[in-house]
Amino acid sequence: MTGTPQGYTWMLDMYAQTHLFKRNSTYYFRARIPSDLRGYLGKSEEKFSLKTKDQATARRLARQASVDFDCRCQRLRDDLQTSQGSKTTRVIDDSLIQEVCDLWRHYTLSGDEYSRREGLFSEELEERAEERRATRELLRETLRKCQLESIEPAMQVFLHMIGVELTGEQQQYRSLLYRFLQTATEVHEQQIARDAGEVVWTPQAPSNTTINSSTQVELSLEELFEDWQRFDPNRPKRTVDDVRRVIDDFQRLVGNKDVSCIDRQDIIRYRDDLIGRGLRSKTVNKKITFLCALFNVGINSGKLVVNPAQRVPVPKNDSRHRLPFDRVDLNRIFESPLYTHGQRLGRRVGEASVWIPLLALYQGCRVEELGQLLVEDVQRIDGIYCLVIDDMPGENGQEKRLKNTASRRRLPLHPELVKAGFLLYVEQVKTQGKEKLFPTLRPDRFGKFSAAFSKAFMKYLRKDLEITDPCKVFHSFRHNFRDACREAGLDEEISDALMGHSNTQKMGRRYGTSFSLQRLNEAICKIEYPDLNVPVIINAEA
Repeated sequence: MTGTPQGYTWMLDMYAQTHLFKRNSTYYFRARIPSDLRGYLGKSEEKFSLKTKDQATARRLARQASVDFDCRCQRLRDDLQTSQGSKTTRVIDDSLIQEVCDLWRHYTLSGDEYSRREGLFSEELEERAEERRATRELLRETLRKCQLESIEPAMQVFLHMIGVELTGEQQQYRSLLYRFLQTATEVHEQQIARDAGEVVWTPQAPSNTTINSSTQVELSLEELFEDWQRFDPNRPKRTVDDVRRVIDDFQRLVGNKDVSCIDRQDIIRYRDDLIGRGLRSKTVNKKITFLCALFNVGINSGKLVVNPAQRVPVPKNDSRHRLPFDRVDLNRIFESPLYTHGQRLGRRVGEASVWIPLLALYQGCRVEELGQLLVEDVQRIDGIYCLVIDDMPGENGQEKRLKNTASRRRLPLHPELVKAGFLLYVEQVKTQGKEKLFPTLRPDRFGKFSAAFSKAFMKYLRKDLEITDPCKVFHSFRHNFRDACREAGLDEEISDALMGHSNTQKMGRRYGTSFSLQRLNEAICKIEYPDLNVPVIINAEA
């Protein structure tokens, strides 16, 4: 390439050959969507992080991603080709333009009305209203600048959904795009008016249309599943497997229905079947939520107008709930041979045997947040030693995952952990050149680093320590921490900040950032467990 600075030619070669590019030392996969598929995918390129900073690893992952990308494109082409026989070819004229816009208005407003009838929590309604107001500004700007290419993907997906293939002159096609953009903007304004409590009637489907709605392309749960995976290719394997099992389970009960034929009664039937098997309400709700997410993907892509799984109630049948450890339990744990005689929970667990329970008790962390910690996640910031809980990959590309965005936080280290020798342990691991704070923990097939520890700890808890109450598990440490927050007089908002809880129930909490590190340090230093003798694991004088 003439005129290209020599220092950048390697980047161009890398992208051309491997679909790789580098940003802030992390490698990404990037590939252009073939032009014949852009209208159906609603974007012009596929891009996601490979979560590694190592070039050799990135090249290997990019090759795998490239093969997968090509296969997905070919599957989509095959699906589109299969559906061609059910499409109606129409010449673009004023009549067709009016029909397409009228159908869009009917489907969009009827779907919106359906979701409102099912009911929304006030915070859900507010979040949706905020999103619509932001989208309104984008639509207005698009209409002002007449950027017709921006609305084209949405229109192409809608035409595909109603089974219409276009033919005609380019000028007529641009007229259709312009009218479609006007209609989308107007319908969006009508939805916002509904958000404000105004009455906006849903128009009837046009009765004189020559577009046969029965020719709508069939849509399967499998296709929604593929779209769901494509939306976020880096989902945890365990989540993907769980959703796959829910689809299989649901189809065994209701059959392989076209998605547009699945109604609320099918979802309720599935819910009742799960309850009849004795599953806990939390588990039932999780499975229904997975189905709801798939239908939302269909709505967001323009393939569906209603979500039959939205707001399906699940009766609460759980009599059990997690309990904190009592003082006897805590002393039994921290006066056990793990802490008094150097015993460990096996070679696969190693020093995590003693540090993870203490960290959970005094820092309020989830077990996986601790299991995946890196040495570099223990930092001194503004003179305060902290645990940095995040999902940024390590230097060697180790992936980390969090439950939600609120889980990202900086936690000042509790003084009792410093007394127990935790910083000395960190220094030991660092001296050994290890990247992981608990190097013996290895990810299981779902990528969870805490799996081996959790299994060994529960076995130790039940058999060795004879703490057999089913409501007392490792997560009980989090309950202990929450109770300690209450005893210390900490308000709910700062307790949530320490524990990484999502706290969007109150509108005011969505504004601003978080608490200062100094304020969090003051708060965590108030956490106490009276009558608990914290063991010294590593003595500074040793």
